[in-house]
Amino acid sequence: MSSMLRPYLKPVISLRAPAYRLNSTKSGRSGRQEESKGSEGVDASTSQSSSTASSATSASSSPSPISRDDAQILLDRLFKTNKPSWSFTSQSGSFSKRQALSNVQEKNKFKLLDEKLLELQSQPVDFHYYLRSLKDLKSANQLPYKFGANQMVSNDPNMDHFLRQIVWEFNAPIRYAFGYGSKVFSQGKHVDVSRSQVDMILAVSYPDHWHSLNLHQFPKHYSGVRILGSEMIAKIGSWGAGVYFNPFVNMNFERSQKVDSDFQIKYGVTSIDNLVDDLTNWSTMYLSGRMQKPIAVVRNAPKVSLLEQFNLTSAIKLAILLLNKPEVKERELYEAISSISYLGDPRVKMGGENPHKVQNIVAGQFSLFREMYLPLVKSYFGEILQTQTPSGASEHTFKVNLSTDAKASILAELPLSFRKKVLLKYSDTYQSAFSKDPVSQQVLERLPAVTKDALKPVKSHSDLSFFELQEMANDPSTRLSEIPVEDWEYIPTNNSYKSAEFIQRIADDEHLSDNLILSIQQTVGRPAMIQTVKGVLTAGVMRSVKYGWEKKRKYWEGKRS
Repeated sequence: MSSMLRPYLKPVISLRAPAYRLNSTKSGRSGRQEESKGSEGVDASTSQSSSTASSATSASSSPSPISRDDAQILLDRLFKTNKPSWSFTSQSGSFSKRQALSNVQEKNKFKLLDEKLLELQSQPVDFHYYLRSLKDLKSANQLPYKFGANQMVSNDPNMDHFLRQIVWEFNAPIRYAFGYGSKVFSQGKHVDVSRSQVDMILAVSYPDHWHSLNLHQFPKHYSGVRILGSEMIAKIGSWGAGVYFNPFVNMNFERSQKVDSDFQIKYGVTSIDNLVDDLTNWSTMYLSGRMQKPIAVVRNAPKVSLLEQFNLTSAIKLAILLLNKPEVKERELYEAISSISYLGDPRVKMGGENPHKVQNIVAGQFSLFREMYLPLVKSYFGEILQTQTPSGASEHTFKVNLSTDAKASILAELPLSFRKKVLLKYSDTYQSAFSKDPVSQQVLERLPAVTKDALKPVKSHSDLSFFELQEMANDPSTRLSEIPVEDWEYIPTNNSYKSAEFIQRIADDEHLSDNLILSIQQTVGRPAMIQTVKGVLTAGVMRSVKYGWEKKRKYWEGKRS
């Protein structure tokens, strides 16, 4: 495209309320018909939009809640109609008016839509839908109303503002950023944070380019490795868990107001793609494990917000399997979640962490854990976790459904890379059942060639809509060979293909908890060890000794307490 045309290309995001049927009694094929009509409703003339709003208003007067089928159709409409697109516009005053009208939500205009979308907060989203279309997720307008509100926990507004000031100081662009650790969130009254650093993670598009800009702005943030240049720094950063840390940094605040503080900062830089991969697949659990505990998000991104919700729900599922108890206390659940990323961490084995760290984190941040996880427990786990205590209880007790079907459905939905490790441990133990489970064979990349040759999907992956996939999967007459192999991962969990005998046998295995722990250790251990070793290179010898001493000091303090 000619560079002369670029100034006239502007992203236009449509914010018109999509036309949709409320409380439809139809499903399946009618749902797809509604889906196919969606773009017409959004792109219609003003008069058509008005009539749609009018009819929807009369429908909204009914007290009946939005149905599950309508919720999925509406979310699909929002996702597809709010994707940023490019169009030719002039750089005149008329463009400013158009931009203001199309990109600014007017509260009165969207009152009905707001009311209906608020209902969606009590309904779980189908992660299959979003994961299947992840590359098309560009705008927060494509997600449900106020999606991810449970992630935006805050312990101290002043600290949140301080973290934002840190982000503002960087010239290099940052797409997602959060603060964490004992300096940002309390870890109990016995934890001394007077000499702790403010910990941050910065996710960027291109680490090589980012470090090049940052070396020019803040050369003193780096150890002697800076002489190797930004390309080598980015290469080193990609080792292990894919994070490059600059510890014990004294920030020179120039853009924002001066900060009268002796805080030192440790910030890790990672690529947005690495963060997305770990949240989706649990490839290393280094970043996803950190984000299973309260974090202070100071710069958000829609794709990360979606995947963080997937990460949090997956953490609940894994904790249920690890605890394997018919009744669980709320604190037990949070401690099980917090312990996941520490199970294979070499720093814990070497005495580099407070031995009571998990208990301290949950004790000091219990209300924040509740804010993060309780809405998810209520929305996503109604059939697995039943609350046994009143809504205002200081601590809830949950009755856990540990039936074979319930545990099998959890296993079938664990993040892909981690699920591979679990299934691999049983492929020989239950070889007969595994040989009859093409979906699990595909997960482990062991699908026989003869099976691949027999596949005859009715449509290709790109031509098959999500609703068509769901209808096919829910039709008992559909053969697995008729579904594109790329879509096997997105088959509904209650489908017999997804929870086949092999998965059921694993769910009933008496050593499942032990094998889950072993899988966690295999996931976390090597990347965490590489991160620890490369810290000597990225931080420098003196900083590494100082950092190691601080960790050892916390370990001794924890032992004494």
